[in-house]
Amino acid sequence: MIKVGIIGCDNMRAAELVRVLINHPDVELKWVTGSAPVGMRLDSIVSGLVGECDLRTGPQGALDDVDLIYLCGKRVEAVEWLSATDLPEGLSVIDMSGIHNLDYGDSAASWKYGLSEMQRRVLVHDTRLVTVPGDVATASLLALMPMARNLLLNSPIELKVALGTSAMTNEGKTVDGLDTTAWADDQQQEIVCALLQCQSSFDQPVTLTVTPLAERRTLTVDARFKCGIDAEMVHQLYEQYYDDHNFVFMVDRPAATAEVENTNKCLISIDKDDHSGYLSIHAVMDVLLKGSAGTAVHAMNLMYGLHERVGLALKGTGC
Repeated sequence: MIKVGIIGCDNMRAAELVRVLINHPDVELKWVTGSAPVGMRLDSIVSGLVGECDLRTGPQGALDDVDLIYLCGKRVEAVEWLSATDLPEGLSVIDMSGIHNLDYGDSAASWKYGLSEMQRRVLVHDTRLVTVPGDVATASLLALMPMARNLLLNSPIELKVALGTSAMTNEGKTVDGLDTTAWADDQQQEIVCALLQCQSSFDQPVTLTVTPLAERRTLTVDARFKCGIDAEMVHQLYEQYYDDHNFVFMVDRPAATAEVENTNKCLISIDKDDHSGYLSIHAVMDVLLKGSAGTAVHAMNLMYGLHERVGLALKGTGC
Protein backbone atom coordinates (compact mmCIF):
# COMPACT_ATOMS: atom_id res chain seq x y z
CA MET A 1 0.00 0.00 0.00
CA ILE A 2 1.12 3.55 -0.76
CA LYS A 3 0.87 5.58 2.46
CA VAL A 4 -0.23 9.13 1.61
CA GLY A 5 -0.45 12.45 3.44
CA ILE A 6 -2.22 15.54 2.09
CA ILE A 7 -1.18 19.09 2.93
CA GLY A 8 -3.80 21.72 2.13
CA CYS A 9 -6.99 19.68 2.27
CA ASP A 10 -9.55 22.50 2.18
CA ASN A 11 -9.90 23.46 -1.47
CA MET A 12 -11.62 22.00 -4.51
CA ARG A 13 -8.66 20.17 -6.03
CA ALA A 14 -7.87 18.57 -2.67
CA ALA A 15 -11.51 17.58 -2.27
CA GLU A 16 -11.44 15.79 -5.60
CA LEU A 17 -8.12 14.16 -4.73
CA VAL A 18 -9.51 12.82 -1.45
CA ARG A 19 -12.55 11.39 -3.24
CA VAL A 20 -10.28 9.48 -5.61
CA LEU A 21 -7.75 8.32 -3.03
CA ILE A 22 -10.22 6.91 -0.49
CA ASN A 23 -11.44 4.55 -3.23
CA HIS A 24 -8.00 3.71 -4.59
CA PRO A 25 -7.23 0.04 -3.81
CA ASP A 26 -3.49 0.63 -3.35
CA VAL A 27 -3.59 3.78 -1.20
CA GLU A 28 -3.85 4.28 2.55
CA LEU A 29 -4.65 7.90 3.32
CA LYS A 30 -2.82 8.40 6.62
CA TRP A 31 -3.49 12.04 7.44
CA VAL A 32 -4.74 15.34 6.02
CA THR A 33 -3.99 18.84 7.16
CA GLY A 34 -5.06 22.32 6.14
CA SER A 35 -6.27 25.66 7.45
CA ALA A 36 -9.40 24.13 9.04
CA PRO A 37 -9.30 23.60 12.81
CA VAL A 38 -7.67 20.39 13.99
CA GLY A 39 -10.20 17.64 14.61
CA MET A 40 -12.79 18.69 12.02
CA ARG A 41 -14.34 15.81 10.14
CA LEU A 42 -13.21 15.87 6.53
CA ASP A 43 -16.77 15.25 5.31
CA SER A 44 -17.78 18.55 6.89
CA ILE A 45 -15.18 20.36 4.77
CA VAL A 46 -15.26 18.35 1.55
CA SER A 47 -18.66 17.91 -0.08
CA GLY A 48 -19.63 14.43 -1.20
CA LEU A 49 -17.70 12.51 1.46
CA VAL A 50 -20.52 11.81 3.91
CA GLY A 51 -20.51 8.08 4.58
CA GLU A 52 -17.26 7.62 2.65
CA CYS A 53 -14.59 8.17 5.32
CA ASP A 54 -14.04 9.04 8.98
CA LEU A 55 -10.90 11.12 8.51
CA ARG A 56 -10.41 14.26 10.55
CA THR A 57 -8.03 17.13 9.94
CA GLY A 58 -4.98 17.14 12.13
CA PRO A 59 -1.51 18.51 12.49
CA GLN A 60 1.00 17.30 9.94
CA GLY A 61 1.83 13.67 10.59
CA ALA A 62 5.32 12.24 10.68
CA LEU A 63 6.90 12.28 7.24
CA ASP A 64 8.60 8.96 7.98
CA ASP A 65 5.15 7.36 8.21
CA VAL A 66 4.17 8.13 4.61
CA ASP A 67 5.56 7.33 1.17
CA LEU A 68 4.04 10.27 -0.68
CA ILE A 69 2.93 13.81 0.08
CA TYR A 70 0.42 15.72 -2.03
CA LEU A 71 0.79 19.49 -1.78
CA CYS A 72 -2.69 20.84 -2.55
CA GLY A 73 -2.51 24.35 -1.10
CA LYS A 74 -1.72 27.67 -2.71
CA ARG A 75 1.61 28.35 -4.36
CA VAL A 76 3.00 30.40 -1.51
CA GLU A 77 2.08 27.62 0.92
CA ALA A 78 3.88 25.03 -1.19
CA VAL A 79 7.01 27.20 -1.33
CA GLU A 80 6.96 27.80 2.42
CA TRP A 81 6.50 24.10 3.25
CA LEU A 82 9.25 22.95 0.90
CA SER A 83 11.64 25.60 2.19
CA ALA A 84 11.01 24.60 5.80
CA THR A 85 11.01 20.82 5.31
CA ASP A 86 13.92 18.42 5.14
CA LEU A 87 12.48 15.63 2.99
CA PRO A 88 13.35 12.14 4.28
CA GLU A 89 15.13 9.87 1.84
CA GLY A 90 12.58 7.92 -0.17
CA LEU A 91 9.70 10.37 0.40
CA SER A 92 8.00 11.48 -2.83
CA VAL A 93 6.12 14.74 -3.35
CA ILE A 94 3.46 15.59 -5.92
CA ASP A 95 2.92 19.34 -6.02
CA MET A 96 -0.49 20.45 -7.30
CA SER A 97 0.06 24.18 -6.76
CA GLY A 98 1.72 24.76 -10.14
CA ILE A 99 4.64 26.70 -8.71
CA HIS A 100 7.18 24.38 -10.37
CA ASN A 101 5.54 24.11 -13.78
CA LEU A 102 8.13 26.42 -15.33
CA ASP A 103 10.94 25.00 -13.21
CA TYR A 104 11.46 21.38 -14.14
CA GLY A 105 14.31 19.62 -15.89
CA ASP A 106 16.34 16.50 -16.51
CA SER A 107 18.56 16.35 -13.43
CA ALA A 108 17.75 13.76 -10.77
CA ALA A 109 17.12 16.47 -8.18
CA SER A 110 14.71 18.51 -10.29
CA TRP A 111 10.95 18.45 -10.50
CA LYS A 112 9.44 16.33 -13.26
CA TYR A 113 6.50 17.56 -15.30
CA GLY A 114 3.59 15.30 -14.44
CA LEU A 115 1.71 15.10 -17.73
CA SER A 116 1.76 11.34 -18.18
CA GLU A 117 0.86 11.42 -21.89
CA MET A 118 4.05 13.43 -22.42
CA GLN A 119 6.35 12.11 -19.68
CA ARG A 120 5.34 8.51 -19.04
CA ARG A 121 8.86 7.08 -19.33
CA VAL A 122 10.25 9.77 -17.04
CA LEU A 123 7.61 9.18 -14.37
CA VAL A 124 8.25 5.43 -14.12
CA HIS A 125 11.99 5.79 -13.54
CA ASP A 126 12.78 6.62 -9.90
CA THR A 127 10.99 9.98 -9.90
CA ARG A 128 10.49 11.61 -6.48
CA LEU A 129 9.39 15.19 -7.21
CA VAL A 130 6.48 15.73 -9.61
CA THR A 131 4.69 18.94 -10.52
CA VAL A 132 1.11 18.61 -11.80
CA PRO A 133 0.45 20.63 -14.99
CA GLY A 134 -2.01 23.48 -15.00
CA ASP A 135 -5.52 22.61 -16.14
CA VAL A 136 -5.47 24.78 -19.27
CA ALA A 137 -1.95 23.64 -20.10
CA THR A 138 -3.03 19.99 -19.78
CA ALA A 139 -5.92 20.30 -22.22
CA SER A 140 -3.94 22.45 -24.64
CA LEU A 141 -0.96 20.09 -24.68
CA LEU A 142 -3.15 17.03 -25.18
CA ALA A 143 -4.62 18.83 -28.19
CA LEU A 144 -1.21 19.77 -29.61
CA MET A 145 1.32 17.11 -28.60
CA PRO A 146 0.83 14.68 -31.51
CA MET A 147 1.56 17.53 -33.92
CA ALA A 148 4.56 18.71 -31.92
CA ARG A 149 6.02 15.19 -31.64
CA ASN A 150 5.85 15.00 -35.45
CA LEU A 151 7.45 18.47 -35.85
CA LEU A 152 4.29 19.86 -37.43
CA LEU A 153 3.69 22.98 -35.33
CA ASN A 154 5.11 25.55 -37.70
CA SER A 155 2.55 28.37 -37.69
CA PRO A 156 1.00 30.66 -35.06
CA ILE A 157 -1.39 28.91 -32.66
CA GLU A 158 -4.64 30.32 -31.33
CA LEU A 159 -5.99 28.70 -28.17
CA LYS A 160 -9.57 29.50 -27.15
CA VAL A 161 -10.33 28.11 -23.70
CA ALA A 162 -13.68 27.89 -21.92
CA LEU A 163 -13.33 27.12 -18.23
CA GLY A 164 -15.98 25.99 -15.77
CA THR A 165 -16.80 27.89 -12.60
CA SER A 166 -15.03 25.32 -10.42
CA ALA A 167 -11.76 26.86 -11.67
CA MET A 168 -12.77 30.51 -12.17
CA THR A 169 -14.70 33.06 -10.15
CA ASN A 170 -16.60 36.08 -11.39
CA GLU A 171 -14.26 38.46 -9.60
CA GLY A 172 -11.25 38.32 -11.90
CA LYS A 173 -9.48 35.63 -9.86
CA THR A 174 -8.99 31.90 -9.95
CA VAL A 175 -10.41 29.79 -7.13
CA ASP A 176 -6.91 29.87 -5.60
CA GLY A 177 -7.07 33.66 -5.44
CA LEU A 178 -4.68 34.29 -8.35
CA ASP A 179 -5.31 37.19 -10.70
CA THR A 180 -6.72 35.57 -13.84
CA THR A 181 -4.60 37.67 -16.20
CA ALA A 182 -1.35 36.68 -14.49
CA TRP A 183 -2.58 33.08 -14.23
CA ALA A 184 -3.38 32.98 -17.97
CA ASP A 185 0.11 34.32 -18.73
CA ASP A 186 1.57 31.52 -16.61
CA GLN A 187 -0.51 28.94 -18.47
CA GLN A 188 0.61 30.31 -21.82
CA GLN A 189 4.28 30.17 -20.78
CA GLU A 190 3.81 26.64 -19.46
CA ILE A 191 2.32 25.50 -22.77
CA VAL A 192 5.19 27.00 -24.77
CA CYS A 193 7.78 25.52 -22.40
CA ALA A 194 6.26 22.04 -22.73
CA LEU A 195 5.88 22.29 -26.51
CA LEU A 196 9.59 23.05 -26.74
CA GLN A 197 10.22 19.77 -24.92
CA CYS A 198 8.23 18.00 -27.64
CA GLN A 199 9.45 20.01 -30.66
CA SER A 200 12.76 21.75 -30.00
CA SER A 201 12.41 23.81 -33.20
CA PHE A 202 9.08 25.31 -32.07
CA ASP A 203 9.27 29.11 -32.37
CA GLN A 204 5.71 30.17 -33.12
CA PRO A 205 3.57 32.65 -31.14
CA VAL A 206 0.82 31.14 -28.97
CA THR A 207 -2.17 33.32 -28.10
CA LEU A 208 -4.46 32.22 -25.29
CA THR A 209 -7.92 33.57 -24.50
CA VAL A 210 -9.98 32.29 -21.57
CA THR A 211 -13.73 32.72 -21.10
CA PRO A 212 -16.07 31.36 -18.41
CA LEU A 213 -18.18 28.27 -19.08
CA ALA A 214 -21.55 27.55 -17.50
CA GLU A 215 -20.77 23.87 -16.87
CA ARG A 216 -19.05 23.87 -13.48
CA ARG A 217 -16.56 21.06 -14.04
CA THR A 218 -15.77 21.35 -17.74
CA LEU A 219 -12.78 22.73 -19.60
CA THR A 220 -12.72 22.99 -23.39
CA VAL A 221 -9.88 24.03 -25.67
CA ASP A 222 -10.07 24.91 -29.35
CA ALA A 223 -6.59 25.00 -30.89
CA ARG A 224 -6.41 26.54 -34.36
CA PHE A 225 -3.39 26.79 -36.65
CA LYS A 226 -2.40 26.29 -40.28
CA CYS A 227 -1.37 22.78 -41.25
CA GLY A 228 -0.11 21.45 -44.58
CA ILE A 229 -1.32 17.85 -44.26
CA ASP A 230 -4.83 16.57 -44.88
CA ALA A 231 -7.40 15.69 -42.23
CA GLU A 232 -7.07 11.93 -42.73
CA MET A 233 -3.35 12.03 -42.02
CA VAL A 234 -3.92 14.21 -38.95
CA HIS A 235 -6.43 11.68 -37.62
CA GLN A 236 -3.91 8.89 -38.13
CA LEU A 237 -1.21 10.81 -36.26
CA TYR A 238 -3.52 11.35 -33.29
CA GLU A 239 -4.81 7.79 -33.25
CA GLN A 240 -1.25 6.46 -33.34
CA TYR A 241 -0.01 8.81 -30.63
CA TYR A 242 -2.79 8.03 -28.16
CA ASP A 243 -3.23 4.37 -29.09
CA ASP A 244 -1.49 3.06 -25.94
CA HIS A 245 -2.69 5.79 -23.59
CA ASN A 246 -5.58 5.12 -21.27
CA PHE A 247 -7.39 8.43 -20.87
CA VAL A 248 -7.27 10.30 -24.19
CA PHE A 249 -9.68 9.26 -26.93
CA MET A 250 -10.44 10.48 -30.44
CA VAL A 251 -14.07 11.04 -31.42
CA ASP A 252 -15.49 11.88 -34.84
CA ARG A 253 -18.06 14.35 -33.51
CA PRO A 254 -18.21 17.21 -31.01
CA ALA A 255 -17.87 15.69 -27.53
CA ALA A 256 -20.62 16.32 -24.98
CA THR A 257 -19.46 17.65 -21.63
CA ALA A 258 -21.40 14.91 -19.83
CA GLU A 259 -19.09 12.35 -21.43
CA VAL A 260 -16.10 13.64 -19.47
CA GLU A 261 -17.61 15.04 -16.27
CA ASN A 262 -16.46 13.06 -13.22
CA THR A 263 -13.92 11.14 -15.30
CA ASN A 264 -10.20 11.32 -16.04
CA LYS A 265 -10.84 11.31 -19.79
CA CYS A 266 -9.98 13.86 -22.43
CA LEU A 267 -11.92 13.59 -25.70
CA ILE A 268 -10.45 15.11 -28.86
CA SER A 269 -12.05 15.88 -32.20
CA ILE A 270 -10.47 17.31 -35.36
CA ASP A 271 -11.74 19.57 -38.12
CA LYS A 272 -9.71 20.67 -41.16
CA ASP A 273 -10.74 23.49 -43.48
CA ASP A 274 -9.04 22.49 -46.72
CA HIS A 275 -9.86 25.83 -48.31
CA SER A 276 -8.07 27.97 -45.70
CA GLY A 277 -5.60 25.31 -44.57
CA TYR A 278 -6.55 25.80 -40.92
CA LEU A 279 -6.70 22.83 -38.59
CA SER A 280 -8.93 22.98 -35.49
CA ILE A 281 -8.37 20.60 -32.57
CA HIS A 282 -11.11 20.48 -29.94
CA ALA A 283 -10.38 18.95 -26.53
CA VAL A 284 -12.81 18.60 -23.62
CA MET A 285 -12.18 17.27 -20.11
CA ASP A 286 -13.17 17.54 -16.45
CA VAL A 287 -11.21 20.43 -14.94
CA LEU A 288 -11.05 18.93 -11.43
CA LEU A 289 -10.07 15.40 -12.49
CA LYS A 290 -8.10 15.36 -15.74
CA GLY A 291 -7.18 18.97 -15.06
CA SER A 292 -5.88 18.31 -11.55
CA ALA A 293 -6.55 15.41 -9.16
CA GLY A 294 -6.85 12.68 -11.80
CA THR A 295 -3.57 13.70 -13.41
CA ALA A 296 -1.93 13.73 -9.97
CA VAL A 297 -3.14 10.18 -9.24
CA HIS A 298 -2.18 9.05 -12.75
CA ALA A 299 1.38 10.24 -12.07
CA MET A 300 1.39 8.43 -8.71
CA ASN A 301 0.31 5.18 -10.38
CA LEU A 302 3.25 5.39 -12.77
CA MET A 303 5.70 6.33 -10.03
CA TYR A 304 4.75 3.25 -7.99
CA GLY A 305 4.53 0.76 -10.84
CA LEU A 306 0.74 0.45 -10.91
CA HIS A 307 -1.45 0.21 -13.99
CA GLU A 308 -2.41 3.69 -15.12
CA ARG A 309 -6.16 3.13 -14.69
CA VAL A 310 -6.03 1.89 -11.08
CA GLY A 311 -8.37 4.05 -9.03
CA LEU A 312 -9.28 6.13 -12.08
CA ALA A 313 -11.82 3.95 -13.91
CA LEU A 314 -14.54 6.53 -13.32
CA LYS A 315 -17.92 6.77 -15.04
CA GLY A 316 -19.17 9.98 -16.64
CA THR A 317 -22.62 11.37 -16.00
CA GLY A 318 -23.61 10.52 -19.58
CA CYS A 319 -26.48 12.97 -19.79
